[in-house]
Amino acid sequence: MYEFDAVTIIASIVITWGIGLAPPLLIRYAILKRQMDKWPAIGTCNIFLFLNIIIFTALGSKSKTHGALTLVAFVSYWILRNAMKVKESSQ
Repeated sequence: MYEFDAVTIIASIVITWGIGLAPPLLIRYAILKRQMDKWPAIGTCNIFLFLNIIIFTALGSKSKTHGALTLVAFVSYWILRNAMKVKESSQ
């Protein structure tokens, strides 16, 4: 059986979320600098989900459902669709 200590679990979380959210963050805030439309965002998230499953399977993931990667895909969609809020000046 596998024994997981706190360092292994924290490292796993950081790697999963870091690898999963880096591309949407770069696309949204560095490349496009605006929100994406609904269907391109869904397509992009599906492509990233598929690629993440391939990457983590190649890294030796034993997960059958890849639930964390599904959560990463939903957060990625939110990042890609999130509009920048402009604060109004109260003068």
